[in-house]
Amino acid sequence: MRTLSIKLKLAAAVVACLGMVAVVNAWMAWSNYHEDMRYEAERSVRSAAKSFADLELREVEKLSSTLDALLLNPAYAALLAARDRAGLLELAGPVLRELRNQHGIGLWAFIEPEPARTCFLRVHRPELSGDAVHLMALDAAIRTGATASGIELDRTSLAFRVVRPLVAQGRVLGYVELGEGIEGFLARLKGETGDEFALVIHKGFLEERAWAAARGAGRNNWSDDPEVVTVEATSPEVLARGPIGDVRQIPEGGRFIERFTAGARRLVRGVVPVHDAAGRTIGGLFVVHDVSALRERLRGEQLQVIVLIGLLALAVLGFLIYVLERLVFRRLKRMTRAMEDASTRLAGGDYEIGGTIAHSHPDEIGRFESFLGSFLATIGATFRQLEKRRRGG
Repeated sequence: MRTLSIKLKLAAAVVACLGMVAVVNAWMAWSNYHEDMRYEAERSVRSAAKSFADLELREVEKLSSTLDALLLNPAYAALLAARDRAGLLELAGPVLRELRNQHGIGLWAFIEPEPARTCFLRVHRPELSGDAVHLMALDAAIRTGATASGIELDRTSLAFRVVRPLVAQGRVLGYVELGEGIEGFLARLKGETGDEFALVIHKGFLEERAWAAARGAGRNNWSDDPEVVTVEATSPEVLARGPIGDVRQIPEGGRFIERFTAGARRLVRGVVPVHDAAGRTIGGLFVVHDVSALRERLRGEQLQVIVLIGLLALAVLGFLIYVLERLVFRRLKRMTRAMEDASTRLAGGDYEIGGTIAHSHPDEIGRFESFLGSFLATIGATFRQLEKRRRGG
């Protein structure tokens, strides 16, 4: 049976070691790929939360500045003080139509002061005036005597609302509410970020009849989920499959949910909390971020790393083989040839074989060369003595 040479055994051992190194590095590259994908998913969730908060802040600031500008007209305070509903509607109605057309502001209401807290006039829906108003922003405005804002649902819609006291001569005449419906808000958010969004509100903060009325001609989706209702979604793939669960438990920094595929796209899904005027978590903003480009880039980088490791392994293997060949196997071949030559010369009667093997380097093989040279010199001398005795005898 033919056995492998030491050179092949060493080469196989080196290849095996380099193969293990390559496998470990490939595993590390794969692990880093998944970590990068998860980091991107969590980053997209944080970015969605920031984008939502920034856009909400801009909407609230727009509503606040608009409300301040409107109330510079003393006629509103005078008409509210006189409880002239018709005159107030005649004055505010055309202004609201202009605000709706130019700025998307479609909600405007005048509210009686406490303890009544009834809606004196909904400029946008005057037929619904006269009911008690239960808004956290109104509670905050009453409590602080200053402007308050938040996302809330009343009898007409879920909207960004700003409420502030209307004061004349040190007396609170009532409260003025200005709002913008949430509809279309996510479309603007998508336009800014490129992501898909869905806004859901926990049913514990809503009334079913009020929600049905607020939907108007739209489909009443109250029964779609046992815990929440979907206010708006830019794409049906945004919401997680199955029941959504209790969105009131979403952590402040948001939560990464999953990675999934849609056709050729690789997507990640997460959710961030949505708060009302009182700071309560009333719902969640789901976000779906497309990481297909990132995935392809990371996979390309991963392939480059694997190819680089393979090339490096081949280079290391070639270098080791060259070093072993030059420092070990070439010298062993030289010693083998010298031994064959010495045996031939001894057989022919030439006993001067002491210098057959020359000492090359002061290393382990060099010391063996010195020993072998001394050994051959001793053998040659011994044979020479024996030959002299034979001739003399």
